[in-house]
This record gives sequence, C-alpha cells and structure tokens, in this order.
Amino acid sequence: MTLSRRALLSSVGTAGTIAVAGCLDFAAGEGPQGPSGEIDELSCDDDSFRRLDQRFPEDEASYVSAYTADDVRFELALQGAEKTYGSDLRIVLRCLDQDVDAEIASDEHIAVQRRTASGWQDVRGTPDGSEVTYPESTKVVNSGEGYTWSLTLREEAVADTLSTADLEVCPALGAGTHRFVYWGLPGDVAIGRQFEIIG
Repeated sequence: MTLSRRALLSSVGTAGTIAVAGCLDFAAGEGPQGPSGEIDELSCDDDSFRRLDQRFPEDEASYVSAYTADDVRFELALQGAEKTYGSDLRIVLRCLDQDVDAEIASDEHIAVQRRTASGWQDVRGTPDGSEVTYPESTKVVNSGEGYTWSLTLREEAVADTLSTADLEVCPALGAGTHRFVYWGLPGDVAIGRQFEIIG
C-alpha cells in the first residue's frame, strides 16, 4: 500500500501522516453502484474474494456517543449521519477522562460494515482469499486524545484502510445503512456509529 492511495487516517493531537485517497472507481458525479435498500447479504461475483471477519462480539458495538471500557470513558463522534457517495466520513475517537493513561490499539482496528438481513457484514475483503493481520502497535491516551479518521466513501479509499493487506470492496458501495466500528478500546471493547449512504 502506498501513502498516495491510503485514506486519510491521523491521530488527534499528534503530527500524524496525512495522505489522500487517489484514483476514483467511477466518474465524478456518479452515485453508488452497489445494491441499495434492504438486502439479504453482501455477495461478490469473484469466487476468490474473502470477506473480512467480524473481530468483536455483536453486542459490544455500541451506538451511544460515549462508552466505558475498563472504567475509562471514550466518545466516538460522527460528523453527519447521512452521507452521499464520494463524500468524506469524519469520525473522532477521544478519551473523556483526565489523569488516566489508557492503552488503545492502532487506528487500523476498524470495520466498515453494511447492514443486511443476515446481519452486519464488512464491505471489505481480500481478493485472493487470504487472511489478514492487524498492526500490533498501541497508543497511550489521556483526556481529549485518541484518533481522527477521514474516510472518502469510494471503493478504493474504503479498501485502502489496512496497511498489512491489499483489500477490495465487493460488491460496490450502495445506498443503505452502514456503520463504522473501532474495536481497539481497553479490554478489546468495540464502539461503533451508524450512518446512511443516501445516494
């Protein structure tokens, strides 16, 4: 993965690397090309494609603005719950407690999922069917510190969110209910926020 292709992922309050998503999958002005509305499940025409597994228990993906993990409060804020295809999804995770040193996982411990009749499914996967690993690096945060993600809602930018694997989005993004989940809080707790791609 090259930095010129990676979605912008930077840390709050630190001089993180800023990179901008590069090529676009569809011509400017076109909307989402994937399935829209209520769907049974995400399916990919490529038989080699392996969808990313959910790495956290379903009931631990909270939708509240604040969540407590190992007695430390965190907030996951989402800027705008309705998004158009190609717009930027901005998410901020921050620690709310003072005088604490909370250790959290890297900013790549995320899931971008679509709600289906079969449950939540990650829109990303490996085109060759390989398994993925996640960075083992951690970060110690105090009050007001955490991560900021700015993710362009296009296939290449959403796929380019993991430095340890080459991912793809399959099928293409479609209008419907999605959620962003960070699963690196203390105690392996996950926190998520729901958003709609509306066209």
